[in-house]
Amino acid sequence: MALFVLTYGYNDTPLRSERRDDHVAHLEQLRAEGALVAAGPLADRSGGIVILEAEDETGAKVLVERDPFTQLDVTKDRKLSEWNVTVGSLQG
Repeated sequence: MALFVLTYGYNDTPLRSERRDDHVAHLEQLRAEGALVAAGPLADRSGGIVILEAEDETGAKVLVERDPFTQLDVTKDRKLSEWNVTVGSLQG
């Protein structure tokens, strides 16, 4: 399994607040499946970071595509990158 970091900003849309519960439920489901390591908004609320565990980049992209925020285009400037942790450790 590999780690992937998703970073994103937010589009100016009321769907962000209207569908936040769906987004959080999706993240909780990923956590229950063992695919989510950590997730949360940036302190200034300009965007967020999601750390995923997946077999490969294709698998990680599928997880991102399942997110209601992705499906509804609530997020923008999404960047998904494989992450090689060299100091410290994260358990998925």
